[in-house]
Amino acid sequence: MPFMLGCTVPTIGGLSKGFFWARKWGCECIQIYVTLSRRWDVSALTSEEVIRFKAAWQDSPVKKVVAHVPYLVNLASSDKNLWQKSRERLETELSRARQFGVNFLILHPGSCGNSNKEDGMKRTIEALQAILSTRGNSKTQILLETMAGQGTSIGSAFEEIARLLDEMKHPEVMGVCLDTAHVFAAGYDIRGYEGYETVLREFERIVGIRKIKAIHVNDSRTGLGSRSDRHAGIGEGKLGLETFHALMRDPRFLNIPKILEIPEMNTRSEDNLRLLQKLRSIPGRIPKSPGLRKKLIRKEGDSG
Repeated sequence: MPFMLGCTVPTIGGLSKGFFWARKWGCECIQIYVTLSRRWDVSALTSEEVIRFKAAWQDSPVKKVVAHVPYLVNLASSDKNLWQKSRERLETELSRARQFGVNFLILHPGSCGNSNKEDGMKRTIEALQAILSTRGNSKTQILLETMAGQGTSIGSAFEEIARLLDEMKHPEVMGVCLDTAHVFAAGYDIRGYEGYETVLREFERIVGIRKIKAIHVNDSRTGLGSRSDRHAGIGEGKLGLETFHALMRDPRFLNIPKILEIPEMNTRSEDNLRLLQKLRSIPGRIPKSPGLRKKLIRKEGDSG
């Protein structure tokens, strides 16, 4: 049964190349950057690029495409020049996403720097309100990502995500991308079946489960409440396989894009996707076994 699982894919050689990796790795959804992620300047988009992208998408198994806004963008910045550049870049990102037909655009809520968090949140809200007021009839939604809490970042507390969403005049074009590693690093103990349900009940109470439109499926190299954003391969970090088994089996997220974001994605995404797919196929609860991950990730025909 389809359950909308995929990963960040390489796009060297053009954005349409991402669909090659989607087919090779068995992705039903993918995450990409629609511009070069480490540069402020953006080259003009040609109609040929859009046509190639849409044709490759149509010829692929991918049902939904998620784009990520570059980390350069900081809508909470107290630096007026950086804030203005960030706002303009987000407008460009949203325009690109709309032209490509991308379903969701994931955004970090920003970091307030030397100012206080309340003022930083107001700046993020102001920028988003201005951008969304000219949204047109686009089906592309902006998703606020839950953050690990590093530095002065906004969005590690569910209350902050709720506040940002509640202030929006156009809530229908906003949502949340829940990151499993980030919520754990932020202090929400999502480990195990009970921890998973407890954290989701808390999210439902404060934000609302229906606001979750995408999920970043990541293990964490650092411990609970570390406020450190360091991802790990599934079952190789501090979360344990039970959390991911619960997520893969959760009917509430059946059609929600679940995006793997791990180190060494070019060489390790395929194996980690296979592991998540196998977890999805296991009914009931999985046993606590130190060798379970190795057993599940093994390819058919492998020995040892």
